[in-house]
Amino acid sequence: MVILAAAVRAGTNIDVNSLSDEGIESAIARSEMFITSLAVISGASADVVALAKLNFAIYLAYQIYADRIVETLPGSFDQQGVFNPIANPLARQVVEKLRSLKQTSDETLDQVRNTPLSASQGETPMPSDLEYYPEALKLSNLDSDW
Repeated sequence: MVILAAAVRAGTNIDVNSLSDEGIESAIARSEMFITSLAVISGASADVVALAKLNFAIYLAYQIYADRIVETLPGSFDQQGVFNPIANPLARQVVEKLRSLKQTSDETLDQVRNTPLSASQGETPMPSDLEYYPEALKLSNLDSDW
């Protein structure tokens, strides 16, 4: 499944003026790379992997947006040039949503991480006698009675 910027934008609920398509594409690329590397050693279904990619991309894109919002201090300068900050309820809401998106992303990441490969997806190779093992520890020399 290909993750579309429109799906990520819908998940973040942020318009194009506040979060660029380039930022979203960056989040999608990072998500694809990370989740694909986890999926290689996982037995998670393709649907779970696709959901993990989408959730992680939404979280990463919202993180880009949150960095801009949270780092911008609201307030004004008085006539002497002293900055007078004011409370920023938007920043608080952004941080709360970012935490929520991270939790959602982590839940699907855990599903990918914790789903073992089944026998049909890949066999666990039998250990072999490597050249650098001492003779006494090679499988072929161990007593099979135990």
